[in-house]
Amino acid sequence: MKYKRILLSAILAASLLLPLPARAAAAAASSQPDYSSVFDAGYYYRTYPDLQQNIGNDPAALLNHFLTIGMKEGRSGNASFQVKAYMYYNPDLMAVYRSRDLSSYYFHYMESGKTENRRTVFASGDEFPEDTLARFSTTYNTAEDRAVNVELSASRINGLVIQPGETFSYSNSVGTRTLANGYVVAPSFAGGRVVSSVGGGICQVSSTLYAVMVLAQIPATQHYLHSLPVDYVPRGLDAAIVEGAKDLRFKNNFDYPIAINSTAKDGTLTISIVKVPAEPAS
Repeated sequence: MKYKRILLSAILAASLLLPLPARAAAAAASSQPDYSSVFDAGYYYRTYPDLQQNIGNDPAALLNHFLTIGMKEGRSGNASFQVKAYMYYNPDLMAVYRSRDLSSYYFHYMESGKTENRRTVFASGDEFPEDTLARFSTTYNTAEDRAVNVELSASRINGLVIQPGETFSYSNSVGTRTLANGYVVAPSFAGGRVVSSVGGGICQVSSTLYAVMVLAQIPATQHYLHSLPVDYVPRGLDAAIVEGAKDLRFKNNFDYPIAINSTAKDGTLTISIVKVPAEPAS
């Protein structure tokens, strides 16, 4: 510590000999955050051909691009931090930051996630396949009555295609929750109490879908939280559905069609949003 104080004093004394503008620049440089946990200029340059063409191998310019553009686009700044993996393995962070600005996830890892040893890279088999924007899974108890509603509502959104500019409504897609429509009576929430209603459990599917939307950076145009915590996603990542009152909706703002793939089997519900391949020209 003694030598560190001596070194800092020497640096401070030397900076006082500089002209005022240079002194300000030196102060700014000394207070710059350490981005090494999420950024390596050489890796960033080698990974993205557009940067090689437009910026070149200039570490300062590459860092500036990463901070102002790359983070928001979800680019990897080094081999040890994948922002989608960080989101995927840490849904508690998705519940807080959601899809507003991916930069928040990078800074969280720099400030506390690294110390907490949070996972940052996809394990083999967990990577999103090509053309898959995002995927997320939750679990349910197949012995419970609500399992019928989870599996039925999952099947009703499976394969739905949303065209560019089109709005998706979860409530409309799963159909009216009646016995005649295949749904059963199961526990649900109402006014901060646990009650029984036809269709109880369909909110696990809407909540899992909402997590996928956050991962895919698809903002909800309508989204509500439950009156009580649920046990399948962190508070804030849940999506309550009340027919005629609360829905989960989003608009496809991409310039290509997207599809929802949804399966519920053996106690695991998995939903993904995928890019629909363009039809071959006739």
